[in-house]
Amino acid sequence: MRKRCRYFLLFAVVPTFLISCATKKSDVAVFVDQNKKEVALLLKDDPPKKIAPLPLFDITIAKLEGKKIPDFDKQEEEFLKEESIRIGIRIPKKREIKKYLFQYSTTNKGFIQKSLERGSYFIPMVKKIFKEYGLPEELVYLPIIESGYNPYATSRSGAAGIWQFMPETGRRFGLKINSYIDERRDPYKSTVAAAKYLKYLYQYLGKWDLAIAAYNCGEGCIKAQTKNSSKTFWSIKNKLPKQTKEYVPRFFAVSLIVRNPAKYGFYIPKQNIYVARKRLKRNVSLKDISLKYDINLNILKFYNAHFLKNKAVRGAGVNLPSKSKFAKFDYQIQKVKYTPKKYKHYLVKRGDTLYKLSKKFNVPIEKIKKINKIKGDTISVGTIIKIPNS
Repeated sequence: MRKRCRYFLLFAVVPTFLISCATKKSDVAVFVDQNKKEVALLLKDDPPKKIAPLPLFDITIAKLEGKKIPDFDKQEEEFLKEESIRIGIRIPKKREIKKYLFQYSTTNKGFIQKSLERGSYFIPMVKKIFKEYGLPEELVYLPIIESGYNPYATSRSGAAGIWQFMPETGRRFGLKINSYIDERRDPYKSTVAAAKYLKYLYQYLGKWDLAIAAYNCGEGCIKAQTKNSSKTFWSIKNKLPKQTKEYVPRFFAVSLIVRNPAKYGFYIPKQNIYVARKRLKRNVSLKDISLKYDINLNILKFYNAHFLKNKAVRGAGVNLPSKSKFAKFDYQIQKVKYTPKKYKHYLVKRGDTLYKLSKKFNVPIEKIKKINKIKGDTISVGTIIKIPNS
């Protein structure tokens, strides 16, 4: 009831002020103070007067657009230019980026700060995995947009984990999902799957802006709009779903914040945490693991959100965080192992056959079939298969 009264007063009072202002030929703007403690309508009079205080949740991007959004300074312009060259993405519409940068540093500041704090636990690991797969380092910040780096995050459509995989896409890239374990929530294994998926999207679509957009809505959604190879995200943006339309500008806004967090009022904590990964030979409760290795139970659960019943499942990987240098760990535990060296990943192209791949990589056909669980003799264009290193 209070909320209804609040909105009633807002819609009753604001038009009155606007009419009053119009008769005096004064201008009205949205005002956001530097400490984000107040949002109000500002009467641009001489001197300026604040009118009709507004709660933060009433402010939308539409009210913060245009001349009220600060222009990029020289440092920001240079950074966007460098990023554009480094990733190979043209950035013709900077107004879109400015809009989300302003939103993130004002109305959404609390969410972004929390995302940076959660991300600090995982980003060192994500960077190492992406380096193994040859991906641009900047892509490690996509989970800020996807999930706020929350391994427990679940969307209304059923996407889960820091990388927000849908069940079918997760299984496609090797993630196990059942009533006991959901590896979409495993920060390590889901990141390996995300690296594979992003690499595949780039090879399939040929441009990073299209690959980033496709991560949000799927490769079919983007491919349908890019039959002409000269197409870019910016040229097809208005034909895409609303969330995808915003995705690339949001990515660059987050990149600007991460490049210089203090400038926008953020900080990124440094977590001096080592993470070991161990594959278990039997089912063990997370509580028992926390006691055995002297790890805070809540931190252990945070790193192992993939175990749905607080029990580490036999054969699955468990992440063991510690601020010590493994002094209390068994000798068997090693640092997290990333991409196995015994395999390389290959994107199947038109004209490829098992026979051709066998000759090309000097690997027996049966071995390729066994590793990739291929039952017949055909392989589909666009799929990624493992090729053993000879």
